[in-house]
Amino acid sequence: MDFIIQLFLDFVNKFLGQAPLLLGTVVFIGYILLGKKVYEALAGFVKTFVGFKILQVGTGGLVSTFRPIIESLSQKYGIEALVIDPYFGQTSATEFLTTVNSLAFVGYVMMIAFAFNILLVAFRKYTKIRSLFITGHIMYQQSAVLLWALYWVIEGSGRQPATVQLVIITGLLMGTYWSVMSNLIIEATQEVTDGAGFTVGHQQMFGAWLAYRLGGKVGNKEHNVDHVETPGFLAILNDNVVANALIMTIFIGTIMVLLGKETFAYDESKYFFGSYIWETCAFFAVYITILLTGVRMFVAELTASFQGISDKLLQGSVPAVDCAVTFGFSPQAPTFGFIFGFFGQLVAIFTLILLKSPVLIVAGFICLFFDNGTLAVFANKSGGRRAAAIIPFIAGLIQVFGSALVLTFLVGPPEVIGWMGMFDWATLFMGTTIISKYVGIAAPVALIVLMLIIPQVQYKRHAATYFTTMRDE
Repeated sequence: MDFIIQLFLDFVNKFLGQAPLLLGTVVFIGYILLGKKVYEALAGFVKTFVGFKILQVGTGGLVSTFRPIIESLSQKYGIEALVIDPYFGQTSATEFLTTVNSLAFVGYVMMIAFAFNILLVAFRKYTKIRSLFITGHIMYQQSAVLLWALYWVIEGSGRQPATVQLVIITGLLMGTYWSVMSNLIIEATQEVTDGAGFTVGHQQMFGAWLAYRLGGKVGNKEHNVDHVETPGFLAILNDNVVANALIMTIFIGTIMVLLGKETFAYDESKYFFGSYIWETCAFFAVYITILLTGVRMFVAELTASFQGISDKLLQGSVPAVDCAVTFGFSPQAPTFGFIFGFFGQLVAIFTLILLKSPVLIVAGFICLFFDNGTLAVFANKSGGRRAAAIIPFIAGLIQVFGSALVLTFLVGPPEVIGWMGMFDWATLFMGTTIISKYVGIAAPVALIVLMLIIPQVQYKRHAATYFTTMRDE
């Protein structure tokens, strides 16, 4: 029995949890179902795997370069607090669940969630769910954090392993969220990507849908952030690479100057502090360019091959993939989202300090860039640069206040060092966790039922084209 369980956990961690391998396999199966030759399917697997790895190099470079600067800013001014970063949230979850002998249950939650997502798509005629969530690393991360949060507020006092009931309900809630929210944002993603044939499967699906819906109310989509013609010498900013490098040098460079040269470990025999600042900030443009190269490579394969899965296995299904894939369709928007989201988080953090909040927050780079960058992409499509600035700023406030609120219910165990902080986790799962503290397992059960109503409402809005064009009519 232990051997079977280990095989199962290895499958979860070493296949489903490895996004490049999972996506490459999906592409391979899709091409086989389309009648492609095996070597053509293998080529698709390789391009998808390599493309996603290139994307990971870009995202990893962004995180490793700029996360320490954001954290140093907090340390410089003596803010000892919990970090709103997905990996700090995941670490809190895995370390805590280990202490109650429940870490292995994360794999069960993930498998239940994924199986439920497949089931909902298979019975799409009744469920109206079209999207298959295949962002592997996010699947594991969210399963761990949700199990930790619900365990602590519902069953945590006894420090016993999580119950079977909690594991099953957590898995069903996670699968419902993946299915419903990635399905909700299909039409908006099609508009953002000019009909690329995928949807977003990440940490801010509900937030991105809100950003797209509200964007037109706060801005004008004709004033697109990527199509701003500037006069005179400012015309150099019309080039995305130049704009990213210069804007981040002004923004992050100012922060580095405030922190002081003694904060950074660099070779003073090779760099002036000013040239070190320039090189560090220019890496933002380097990593964004790398990221976009990877996106273009694997999205082309995924879009073409998934038609086979959609036609033969899960008819009418749409792959839900990493949010960074959308950045290639609005290269300037993520920078807008990062900067204005940062301002919003700073305002919220200083507000917590002034109010002497029992929980203080440290901004995390992943939340700042990938969450607010995605919101800016969707806001820009419907409301232009004004929306791409205002909505991430408001999101920054929500990310800090929502995370601080939920952490007041989760702090206590020494393993807790942070929370996810992404938009959906500072709103939807923040509320679920707090309500579960008072009403128990009934809260996630009720949320499952309520979310499953959403695709029914979507279907009624444009039933004639719902399973065909994926466009909002």
